[in-house]
Amino acid sequence: MTKITLTITILAAFTFLACNKTSKQTINAGGSNSETENITNLLIGSWVQLNPIDEKEVQGFTLKNDGTAESINMATLVYKKWWIEKGKFVLVAESIGSGSSSIDTTKYEIVNRTNSVLELKDGDYTDRYTKK
Repeated sequence: MTKITLTITILAAFTFLACNKTSKQTINAGGSNSETENITNLLIGSWVQLNPIDEKEVQGFTLKNDGTAESINMATLVYKKWWIEKGKFVLVAESIGSGSSSIDTTKYEIVNRTNSVLELKDGDYTDRYTKK
């Protein structure tokens, strides 16, 4: 009786681990190539938000088809490139200020995406952009 119980327990554990591993791979795959291509096509263009310092102006970025990016009205934050990776929006920027610079690569969760609205989440912070 103990041998049968042990065998069943081991088989159940292997089954659980195999299912759990498959499910993690599916989640991390980030969708199909056509899904990534659709997201990419929707993201190409200029995205802006009100400048928090001067609400008469906008700031943001332009995403180009070749994977490069440009800043809009942001002299100290220069966007360089972008891509989609495992369902996340990745944006590379160079921060220029006070005579020094640093490169930052940020992976954003796309919270909301339509033809005219883009909401990006990084931790607890969410930014909302509209297509220009």
